[in-house]
Amino acid sequence: MSSTTTTPRTLKVPLVNVYAKGGYSAQLRIGAEKHPLNLILDTGSSTLVVSGSDYVEERDSALTPTSFAQEVLYGIGGWDGPVVYTRVGIREDAIDFDLHDDHVPHAHHPIVLDQCPVAVVSSLAQETSFADADGILGLAYDGLNKVYDLKDYFHHYGIAPALTHPWPFDEEIHLCTQHYRPILTEANRDFSMVQTGSNSAASDAQWHQATEQSFNSEDLRQFKRFLRTQPTNDLPPYFSNLTSHGLTPNKFAFFARRSSIHVASQEVLVPNSANDFAFLGQDPLNQGWLILGGGEEHTELYRGEFKTIAVIENKYYNVNLVGMSIGDNEMVPSLLTQSLAEQAPTSDDAQPDHNELCPDGLHLHTHGVHICDTLRGQSNAIIDTGASAIVLTRHLFGALSQALEAINPSFIQQIAPFSDIAYQQTGIPMDELQLDSWPDLTFYFVGPRNEHEAMPSCDDPDCPPGCEPIAITVTPQHYWQINTPTQGKACFKLLSQLPNWPDQSILGLPLMSGYYVIFDRSVDEKGVIRFAEQKPLVMSEAQLAK
Repeated sequence: MSSTTTTPRTLKVPLVNVYAKGGYSAQLRIGAEKHPLNLILDTGSSTLVVSGSDYVEERDSALTPTSFAQEVLYGIGGWDGPVVYTRVGIREDAIDFDLHDDHVPHAHHPIVLDQCPVAVVSSLAQETSFADADGILGLAYDGLNKVYDLKDYFHHYGIAPALTHPWPFDEEIHLCTQHYRPILTEANRDFSMVQTGSNSAASDAQWHQATEQSFNSEDLRQFKRFLRTQPTNDLPPYFSNLTSHGLTPNKFAFFARRSSIHVASQEVLVPNSANDFAFLGQDPLNQGWLILGGGEEHTELYRGEFKTIAVIENKYYNVNLVGMSIGDNEMVPSLLTQSLAEQAPTSDDAQPDHNELCPDGLHLHTHGVHICDTLRGQSNAIIDTGASAIVLTRHLFGALSQALEAINPSFIQQIAPFSDIAYQQTGIPMDELQLDSWPDLTFYFVGPRNEHEAMPSCDDPDCPPGCEPIAITVTPQHYWQINTPTQGKACFKLLSQLPNWPDQSILGLPLMSGYYVIFDRSVDEKGVIRFAEQKPLVMSEAQLAK
């Protein structure tokens, strides 16, 4: 570990949203050669993962291999590969946007970790999970950074060295669906026989199982099942390493103005080249900031007071979404209490009474919704910087659709194409929209229960402190994005619950793009998330003309 200063401090890292279809990425430099990689910032995961085609491990003299493997399986796609330790630097680039932070010392001095765990994607095909970015920088908690230790497995089958780098599972070693016995190709079978001291016909048959039963790491689902049979460890994520080394305080802040790429020129139809990315990255609307180790001191980025919501579980940034209101309508409850009741035992003998559900009698009251202390611990939403849309439960999205249709039936026709996620890459003509007639959306969250937090309260004298929900408003300018994916087009950034997804909302960039958001993990065991209004963007006449 090394850095330009050993005092915990903030680091202001420039972001752009042009490599990941609206997702924001920071540039890190990986390995002894300090190769620059654009990594998507994701509070919905914890792994620092890079594509093998962008980071060439063979040329990295700082690399230390391990026996660890990692994998992530998405709804569509995913990746697997080895874990290595190597040098990781941040803020070593020369990128600077508009700087107004002289009041924050050392905010642009780089930080370097000499031995930082990095997962390397094993397959070129799997790298499409990152769009045009080079990987992901996960900013969630330690529990999501699971590794599988294959050391005993390698030793048992005489595979040497007992390391996952170079990755042995793509071409050399296949596996069997029945018992996951490795099947070595002719190229390294003789080497393995020497290692194990075996040359019998039985051993030969052992390595060559039926071809139709074998698979390798390209088969993500089968390979995941194999990995689950191996011992696991939790590996400290990148940000946890920064805090444990005393380099930054245990919080970070996120500042972004958009959830889709802003295309201000007809010259750029679809970003597909370095020149397009560079051009789009100069647009202030496509820029942002990550503040590592800080938040409140960067007054150049926000104004007014913060609103604070509770983090319910320190895994993802899990929160409690009480409900949502559309325009001036009454709040639609999230049905958190109903969902939990449906999960409870149904027999009369097994049904818990009120005191068991609410042992201390405390409730959160809001428009007829009651959440006691026990239910406060149940999360039904996550705050996810890696999601470029807001995904609502079917219940909430249905209520939204009904309210929009009541306001203007044409609204339903305008959002209908976006039920197909692929339509985000098409959009509708933005001159068909009348954004001023669309309603604001207000999301209500459970606030913190910490005596050091300033908390509002309702008018009910029987309510405990902090029972009033915390309201975060999303304007039409944020849940609709104009001039995307091309100039003159617009995209709707609200989606209904994904297939096979639990009753949990994913609150992505549209929730945050009007705010300066601090993820403060230093409060209690789980942390809090603070929202303050962004300072307005001051643009030059030339920028406004675009």
